[in-house]
Amino acid sequence: RPGMPAAGAPAGMPAQRGPPPPRLGASPHGARPPPPAGSGAPRSGAPPLPGAAPPPMAPPPPRMGPPGMGGAIPMMQPPGQGAGPLPPRMGAPPSRPSLPGTTPPSARAGQPFGGGYVQPAVGMSGDFDQPLAETFRALTVSSGPGGGSVISPAELQRPTPEELAEPMRLDTRGDSGRQRGQCPPKYMRMTTNALPNSPATKGKAALPLGAIIKPMARDDAAPVAVVNFGAVGVVRCRRCRTYVNPFVTFIDGGRRWRCNVCSLANDCPSDYICDLDEHGVRRDVAERPELSSGVVEFVAPAEYMVRPPQPPVFLFVVEVSYAAVSSGMLRCVAATLAHTIDHLPGGERTQVGVITYDSTLHFYNLHGSTPQMLVVPELDEPFCPMPGEALVNLSERRDVVKQLLEKLPSMFGATQATEVATGPALKAAYTVAQHVGGKVSLFSATRPTVGDGKLLNREGAGGAANGKGAEGGGLLAPACDFYKTLAVDCSKQQLCIDVWACHSAYADLATLALLARHTGGSVQHFPAFSDVAAGERLSRALQHSLTREQGLEAVMRVRASRGLRIAAFYGHFFIRGVDLLALPNVARGRDFGRVRGGRAFRRAGRSE
Repeated sequence: RPGMPAAGAPAGMPAQRGPPPPRLGASPHGARPPPPAGSGAPRSGAPPLPGAAPPPMAPPPPRMGPPGMGGAIPMMQPPGQGAGPLPPRMGAPPSRPSLPGTTPPSARAGQPFGGGYVQPAVGMSGDFDQPLAETFRALTVSSGPGGGSVISPAELQRPTPEELAEPMRLDTRGDSGRQRGQCPPKYMRMTTNALPNSPATKGKAALPLGAIIKPMARDDAAPVAVVNFGAVGVVRCRRCRTYVNPFVTFIDGGRRWRCNVCSLANDCPSDYICDLDEHGVRRDVAERPELSSGVVEFVAPAEYMVRPPQPPVFLFVVEVSYAAVSSGMLRCVAATLAHTIDHLPGGERTQVGVITYDSTLHFYNLHGSTPQMLVVPELDEPFCPMPGEALVNLSERRDVVKQLLEKLPSMFGATQATEVATGPALKAAYTVAQHVGGKVSLFSATRPTVGDGKLLNREGAGGAANGKGAEGGGLLAPACDFYKTLAVDCSKQQLCIDVWACHSAYADLATLALLARHTGGSVQHFPAFSDVAAGERLSRALQHSLTREQGLEAVMRVRASRGLRIAAFYGHFFIRGVDLLALPNVARGRDFGRVRGGRAFRRAGRSE
């Protein structure tokens, strides 16, 4: 019977079928003619087996008509199940013969294929007028002509972890972006690759336009070019103060240039004039990095500086209470500073100082052969007992500084002080370094409890006692303005504060974080700190923070074209005026975010 194995055929062999109906108006070129009907001969052309009985004739098709009148609705059945193949419908194209080397549908039904999926042998019923989706659901996936196994997903090449960690950048799309003067995304990355050209398009897109800027990023493959204009001075627009860049256009034979931000025509200095080619491009554009590269560094003349460059200053304010000693924070910090102090940046001009505190303040005189400690119990109006001598030159007093750091754990090993005066200690640090600026590293293990800036426990009932309940978001809001006011004063004096929180209980980081937010610093939190569990992590983070490349007394301003305004800034800085960001310390790896609104975005201004 068509669709059933022949008599004597071994089990598992594909069933032999009768000839397909002839195709109307066409015949396959080069195809062998099908065997005669009822011969029972295999497709290979071998003679029929001796003694094999001819296949019986197929049963007549069922009656058509409604089920209630004795008729039957024809249902499609998979080959090999029940009756033989359905006769071709009038007007429908005839079925095609199976290609050589492929598996007949009757052999594939009910058998598994790639991925362990089993093709259903039942449930694919329906006539030829069934919806297209049901027709596609009945299709099977198997190997193509010629056989072969199905490709396993495990064999497909997948991106490596390094490729996943590194996002899509200009260097993966060729050098066309660099040639056009675009800034590489390692230094500045936009949130979108295409920007709207009209307010209506921006309203339909409803996408925020933003940029992430990394002023201290470095690309070893393409070093940043340094441009020194010399006596000419930095070429800038006289209206919006935009620096000359690859997107400005030169006019009047190269004697003037038009700003790409405000469209003002500016005069070129006499030493900066160059002829233009037939396309209106300067002939020395390849020799000018500021006209061909998207990121450059300008050598600022003396009029750009408020004061002469100051020596790098590192002032360490370390808590020495019972919690700091018992948790191992004091020992870990002292050992790390003693090891890292030889690698501080700045060379021979670097200055350092140390202040410790619990319920009193401790200053150290490092100008002698051995360190001397001076105790100040006054907390309401703290003062420095040796003004001008709390900071020493590291290259000259390196041995004394190391000697103090090695003795700190033993000096306070038996302390029982549980009260800490963090606020007065910070005010003392401000008094010591306000004339020169620098970087203050605060190491805290206990919530401030005495003196200015003391904080209460706002968890549970403490929140209600502070007047800032949890239902109003009080735990995420600062408890007082003391630390913000102190941070703003430090920013004006070019002082940066890094907070190293190693608390084992409630610390109120929402308030202490203001010190780093407004001074360009950072907050490192080590909850439930223990020297055994997190000592190595604290040591590595502290070494990286002190030895990485960093700049002092910086400012930043972002300029954009017409129709665009900066709606918000994100990062640790203090905003002076409208759009000038004050950065007492900007380190490598520090990012700043901008969110823009308006019509379109052409090019962001360079950071000063």
